[in-house]
Amino acid sequence: MIRNAGRVRCTPVLFLLALVVTAWAGSPRVARAQTGETLQQYWHIPVWVQAGAWQDSTLLFPERCGGRFQGPLPDSVRTQARTLTVRFLRNRRIEARPDFAGYRVYRGVGSPDTSALVLLRRYSLNVGGSPLWNFSLVDTATLEFRCGTVLAYDSVATYVDPDSSGSYQKVCRRTNPAGQCLSRGDSVWKLVAPPGPHDGFRTWYAVTYEAKNLVDNDYTEIFAPDTSGDYARCGTRGDPATCPNLNNKLANMIAEPVEPTVGPTANLLNVSVVPNPFREAERWDRPDGHEIHFINLPSQARIRIYTVAGDLVRELNHNDTVRDFERWDLKNADGRDVVSGIYMYRVEAGSFTAQNRFVVIR
Repeated sequence: MIRNAGRVRCTPVLFLLALVVTAWAGSPRVARAQTGETLQQYWHIPVWVQAGAWQDSTLLFPERCGGRFQGPLPDSVRTQARTLTVRFLRNRRIEARPDFAGYRVYRGVGSPDTSALVLLRRYSLNVGGSPLWNFSLVDTATLEFRCGTVLAYDSVATYVDPDSSGSYQKVCRRTNPAGQCLSRGDSVWKLVAPPGPHDGFRTWYAVTYEAKNLVDNDYTEIFAPDTSGDYARCGTRGDPATCPNLNNKLANMIAEPVEPTVGPTANLLNVSVVPNPFREAERWDRPDGHEIHFINLPSQARIRIYTVAGDLVRELNHNDTVRDFERWDLKNADGRDVVSGIYMYRVEAGSFTAQNRFVVIR
């Protein structure tokens, strides 16, 4: 499902941001930084993320252009496990550029490392690309958002992760049960839904502008050289093509990570461990991600971790009325890293208990 915001009830801060970004000076056909506005500010995309799933009337009418109708559902956020809502401000002047072709939404888990970000969704206007655009279109003469001839009010776009249809990816047309390609050179576009964000793990999001395909169907980001009046930054010859790209993931990333959670639950049958198994070589093993999480916990619980031989490794006390998870740094009571193996855990909350096992692979 493609989500974008309907009539947005902006806070005063969001409204002021919208005025700053959507204003223009001089001829509206010339999309460029205004007087007093830096190139960094011109290319910046304000991004907000909150736990839960945003919903408005586009949930009932997903094919309609958001912002052109008032439906029965109020704008709200519903509680939903392992779900985060990404909202970003559209830029009218950049959308009026001839090289603009859409937006790209990225996600990173455990670290804000831009090289590890995963592309979740492309909202694209490229011909032959992914048909994932049901926003309004900017009128290059007036810089108004319009759905056909009707004025629209969807300057804030909304992506719900992972309550969404995903992104289009080129895959082999025919494969065997093992996933091996049986028709090399014959590929198709397939809508692939991303896995949801893990409950309790620090998660970053970034949004960039997609470039118009001119020669190849490469679906790349717009390259905006950061000349800033100092070509010495752009290689030995001062070539703008070697300048840093102002349209980059780091510049348009949320300032602080978010942690998906559904809040405490009293049902201990839902308690589990993520990731399970924990593999040290995978992305979880970051400087701030060397940990596993016990999720779906009640507000107060005691967690005991044992070896398969029954030796107590660590005891954790969970006391949180907001989050439903507790982190474990994979260290024993003496502060030493635990070794590879199978471990048992027992959760106690009042007179209720639950136990299961998980695996650590070093």
